Formats: sequence, C-alpha cells, structure tokens
Amino acid sequence: MALANVQAFLFLVVFSFMFVLSMANFNYTWAGGKWNKTNCPYGNNHPNATQTSNKFNVGGSENWHYGFDYMDWARKNGPFFVNDTLVFKYDPPNSNGGFPHSVYLLPNYWSFIKCDLRRAKRIANPNQGAGKGFEFVLKKSEPYFLACGEHGGIHCNNGTMKFVVMPLKLFSFMFVLSMANFNYTWAGGKWNKTNCPYGNNYHPNATQTSNKFNVGGSENWHYGFDYMDWARKNGPFFVNDTLVFKYDAPNPNGGFPHSVYLLPNYWSFTKCDLRRAKRIANPNQGAGKGFEFMLKKSQPYFFACGEHGGIHCNNGTMKFVVMPLKRWPF
Repeated sequence: MALANVQAFLFLVVFSFMFVLSMANFNYTWAGGKWNKTNCPYGNNHPNATQTSNKFNVGGSENWHYGFDYMDWARKNGPFFVNDTLVFKYDPPNSNGGFPHSVYLLPNYWSFIKCDLRRAKRIANPNQGAGKGFEFVLKKSEPYFLACGEHGGIHCNNGTMKFVVMPLKLFSFMFVLSMANFNYTWAGGKWNKTNCPYGNNYHPNATQTSNKFNVGGSENWHYGFDYMDWARKNGPFFVNDTLVFKYDAPNPNGGFPHSVYLLPNYWSFTKCDLRRAKRIANPNQGAGKGFEFMLKKSQPYFFACGEHGGIHCNNGTMKFVVMPLKRWPF
C-alpha cells in the first residue's frame, strides 16, 4: 500500500511538472475546462484546441529555410496537440546553387541544444520538402526535437533551423521529461538499473535530507566549462537541494567577471534573452564560500551567466537547467 502511494505521489509530481511546462512554454493556462483568457489572445477558446487535428505549415509563409527563427514560430503558434500535423516545405537541391535542407528528429534535449546529430533520425531528405511538403504527424504526447541536419548541422547550430514542440492531449497529459533529462527512470519503487549507474538501489541524491552541490564541481562557475553536461551527470536534483556558485570576484588585473541569472522560461534560456531574467547573484557574490541558491519548488530552473551582454550564455557553456523532484517517503 505504501509503495502504491509513493508511486502515485511521484506520478502526480511529474504530471504537474509536465502540465505546467507545456502551458508555460506557450503563455497559455488551462483551468475550469477552458483556456485562460487573461493569457490567451483568443479568449476562452484557443483555436488549436479543436476536437479534430490541425495542420501547421512550419514557418508559416516562410516555410523551412535558413535564417528564420523557428523556435519563435513554435512559441507563437502553439500549443500543439496529439495528431496535429507539421508540414515542412522547402526547395529541393538544384544545380544553380542554394542550400539543401532536411528534417531530423533528435532524441533528447541535450542533443537538441548541442545540435548533436549522432543519434538523430533523418525523417525527411532534401527532396521531400518540394510541392505539398513533407508531413509529420505528432502521434504522442512527448517532446519532439526537430532540426535541419544538412551541412554537418550548421543550420541547426546557428540556432535558427531547430525547434521543439510538446503536443498535448486534450483531457490528459502524459509525463515524459523529468526523468529522461537525467538519464534515469523510476519504476516499481526503484531506479531502473539499465539507466542508473547505482543499480536497483535508490539514487544517492534521493536522500531524506537535502544535498548541496557545487556547480561545476571542482571547476566552479567559469567561462568555457559545459554546465549542461555537469547537470546531466550530477542529477537528478530534489526540492530543497542547494546549488553553490563559486567564482572569482572582479579584479583590476583582468579576468572575466561572472554572475548568476535566473531566466523565466525555456525560450529565453535557449536564446539567452536576459530581458525578463532576474539577476540572483552579482559579480561579487561568488567569492569565498560562494553564492547559495536553494531549489524550493518542483519546477524547471534556468540558470545562466549574464555578464558581457550574455555572451557567456550565448556560447552555450555558462548555462544549464535543472528540474528538482519532490522527495517521497522511503
């Protein structure tokens, strides 16, 4: 009975996370059986939330090409729902030049951020976008990471020809993301040993008391270190765990000053858009024992260095995301 309660509790935690994240990404909220009109420009009924599926031309009139912001397009045109169809239209290769394109489906958030195509699947080749375009049906309520994979991934790497959608079910929301981001799965009251290096025992982070993590480990918080990789390897994190950011204070002999910003959502994190971000630690607060930040809620936290106009974030190293889970009784 206790085990069933634990599993039900964990399900609700992750369920709640996916529900909030799916809506927050698109600036809509769902309550009382309708879309909240204070956030939805269409009043109480978002036009995408139909009983039948919808078809979306990716990029709208821009179609699928180099130099257009598809993450912004996805944000403005979502939410998307299960069985909706994405249509990718692009010119086939021709002898007069031009950039050939394709469509790749990447396996997870980390490969998407880094445009790592090694485990990606090409779902449309350079010839399939002609005419009526290539159609891709969103069959499941799970994240879809889509990108152009031509020219060694350069069209993805510059940040424009890639986007993510999280199709929703109208009356139930599946959970996928919280464990997958950290390469662990939870089943039968234990961590799955095929994904967890600690076997069938509880993950060492899942203690009754909170833990403290030095961000970057012995590397601390500095330019040029892969903090997304650090977060992946050191997660999962739990509510009331503390992150410690240690970095040198500015000095007259040079060096890069750093800070810690909390970004409001996935889109600002991906684009390193600091306009709505909150600076939670200034360049002087990382000295000595460092700046401590407690993960008080089970929600995504998007961190970045905001100095030098966000260049430390923009190059992809001084930023990371964590999704702390709620603790449960053992």
